[in-house]
Amino acid sequence: MVLHDTSVSRHHARIFTRAGRHFVMDLGSALGTFLNGKPLTRDKEQDLRAGDRLLVGSLELLFAPLAVDDDEPTQLAPPKPTRPRASTLITRARTDDEMRAIESGDTGRYNTLAELEKAPAPPRAAAATLVELEIPTIAMKLSPEEEALIASSPSVTLTEVEVSTSTITKVVPPKPKGPSAADRARLRRQLQATFGGRLLSRWREFPPRFRATAGVVTGLVIMTTLGLSLRTLLPAAGSGGGLRLEPSELSGKILPDSFGLGEGVTWKRPDLKEFQFQFASPTRAVAVLHYQARDISHTREVSIQLNGVELGWVPPDVSETQERELQLLIPVSMLRRNEPNQLVFDNMLNPPAEERWRVWNMYVEVIPVPELPVAQLLAKASEEASAARRFYEQRAIGLENLFKAWKLFRSAWITLEALDQKPELYEEVKFLLAQTASELDQDCRRLMLDFQRSVQYRDGDKALDTVQQVLRRFPTTEHRCHNLAIEKANEYELPI
Repeated sequence: MVLHDTSVSRHHARIFTRAGRHFVMDLGSALGTFLNGKPLTRDKEQDLRAGDRLLVGSLELLFAPLAVDDDEPTQLAPPKPTRPRASTLITRARTDDEMRAIESGDTGRYNTLAELEKAPAPPRAAAATLVELEIPTIAMKLSPEEEALIASSPSVTLTEVEVSTSTITKVVPPKPKGPSAADRARLRRQLQATFGGRLLSRWREFPPRFRATAGVVTGLVIMTTLGLSLRTLLPAAGSGGGLRLEPSELSGKILPDSFGLGEGVTWKRPDLKEFQFQFASPTRAVAVLHYQARDISHTREVSIQLNGVELGWVPPDVSETQERELQLLIPVSMLRRNEPNQLVFDNMLNPPAEERWRVWNMYVEVIPVPELPVAQLLAKASEEASAARRFYEQRAIGLENLFKAWKLFRSAWITLEALDQKPELYEEVKFLLAQTASELDQDCRRLMLDFQRSVQYRDGDKALDTVQQVLRRFPTTEHRCHNLAIEKANEYELPI
């Protein structure tokens, strides 16, 4: 029997008789077959008795065996003379069109049953479903209420199928979808038990148009608030620093962020980058700008300016650029005491060119200058320069001698900066300071390469020994190589 309901599988269930007893079997349907509310096991026979109710998909069938005369089969309606026996065509209907053709007695383009059986099977249609029945003495009758329901509902049709000596009638319409009135009342009672549930119930009482408008307005308010919040967190246009403000203040603490244009730049600044810092010292002092730079190809490419006055130029790259720390003395006469000072790195080649450049690891060191008479300042600087020369000449004997020479040359340079009139010693000390600083940078670079090689070959003892050599050559944090060695040791958990 073909049941026009999408909840019924193509081969859903089978009802048959054996030795005077009736049985039902589920044929592996998608939604299963239920006998009196209990599911049937696939391919397992179950006794069928009068009054049993079968649930096939969403359709319910009432089973009622009838005592009939074998010579005179009971029929609800006589078959049409021109219509083939339904029992010969019931298993052949695969689509709605074929079913309508069978019910009307018109098989369409198939002139004989043999042609119909040999015809190719059409694509599977969800609406054409099948229940195979082998019942010699069974008929299902309608109650008055069911007949009234069928007569009043256009969606329910009465289908008769002749099977051997009986007639089966589809009697129960599909069950309505969605919660019942009792379920909705129970849900309302549950919602009233909590504050949130009462708000939800109150919200559902508003007209749909009001709820839609309120939802749109609320969404706009939320999106506007999020946009304003993100705008305060996002960096300035063109930067690549993520969800935080771009730093613009310098102090005595190292600022590791990088600025400029090219690979590895934290904050993209093709043209220039501005900083501010405070200069506050109770005594006479000088300020020293510390920074690192790379991708500088021209001598006069990146200018350094303080409060609108040019201080100098970033030197071009050398072989130890990655380890090189640059220093620039800021004269006291150019500093604004106890108020913001503006420091600018300005790439003179951009725009319109796209020259790569990068500065990072910046900080400002404030160094007090001894307040002594000119003669005493000259004597102090000369003594420091002489001691520095001795350490420099003995740099191959002791590991820390080169660092001591650099430190003394630097102290003499700072001392001479306190003089308004610079002596000849000033230029000599600056030259020797730059020379020792370059050699220190080379030593730092060589030791860091040895450390990376030891890590690559997984030689922990050699890596630890290299870190200890760095700390002996650079015993204080006045040179960046000291902190760099400590960072590497902590990164690879070396006991220093």
